Amino acid sequence: MNRYNCFDVIFNNHIAQIILNRPEKRNSMTTDFWNEFPEIISKINEDGDIRVIILSSTGPHFCSGLDLSLFQSDLLKINQEQQSKPILLTNYIEILQKALNILQDSRIPVIAAIQGACIGGGLDLVCASDIRLGTKDCHFSILETKLGLVADIGTFPRLVKLIPDGLVRELAFTGRNFNSEEAKLSGFLNDVYPNQKNMLKAAFELAKEISANSPTVVYGCKEAIKFSRDHTTEEGLNWIKMWNSSMFN
Repeated sequence: MNRYNCFDVIFNNHIAQIILNRPEKRNSMTTDFWNEFPEIISKINEDGDIRVIILSSTGPHFCSGLDLSLFQSDLLKINQEQQSKPILLTNYIEILQKALNILQDSRIPVIAAIQGACIGGGLDLVCASDIRLGTKDCHFSILETKLGLVADIGTFPRLVKLIPDGLVRELAFTGRNFNSEEAKLSGFLNDVYPNQKNMLKAAFELAKEISANSPTVVYGCKEAIKFSRDHTTEEGLNWIKMWNSSMFN
């Protein structure tokens, strides 16, 4: 796989580890991030040998979200085009949304291993993952609220399906930090570990357990869960019935 500016990618025993590698910038999301991330996920999806993705990062913080200098620069360019400004801004947001949608839509289960701060776009990123593990010091925030923005890359459509509605509203209206204990109690985090080393060890153990199963069955489970979450019980049962029937055809 190609070398990247924002990521290291390691393959080992059916597991792909995608590592955010800009700790000096708190792994903020630059233009390179938005270009490289969907490319990496697409290539992994095409690799029939990979059965689990572990998403992790370097340094004390997982991800500080969208690089503000990038956002301000892009917004300045858009503001200069008064007549087409609404269309350009819509297209800009859509590009960012699609870059994270590809993670949620991946056929491969994604385990996010989170330490330190995970805010703004970083929260959007882990919301698109299937399983979230965190260190004791990890914390989350819908920081966009404090910046005068409505989070628009994926927080609300996903977070409301992961934690109670009232808690989403509180976090959105205040922009406050959401710590590891609260995240575990609400079901947002699957588990919490004392440090990153222990967390990554657990992430790889879980990935190995998942990868021991049929990748087709795991993919079917992922799709069935996603479909059932957004439909009635009857519709979910019908979907699963058709999936299994087609598998044995």
